[in-house]
Amino acid sequence: MASIFIALTSSPDVPAGQRALALAESLAGEGQVLTLCCLQDAVLLGSTRAPREAGAALGRLRDRGARCLVLGPDLALRGLQRDLHAEAVDYPDVIAALAAGPDRVAGAF
Repeated sequence: MASIFIALTSSPDVPAGQRALALAESLAGEGQVLTLCCLQDAVLLGSTRAPREAGAALGRLRDRGARCLVLGPDLALRGLQRDLHAEAVDYPDVIAALAAGPDRVAGAF
């Protein structure tokens, strides 16, 4: 299956963020290998304060092998702590993940 890098920018509690999670779950259900990269307000998804439904969706995605990257500077700007299952990354790490060659890139939602 294809590897897909999804850049998320919208909070998971707004319609755009919810659509992005629904897309990710649909792709994971097809067996796609996903990397979610949470930027800007989307870092809420990978934090300890993620909304309940969004946190549950992320848990299902992780159960299907998805990675969740969370931009550390955006977490810090919002006073959030990352969830233990999310990987805190910096800008060079995001570039490295993109350069690693996912088959497709989707975003920003």
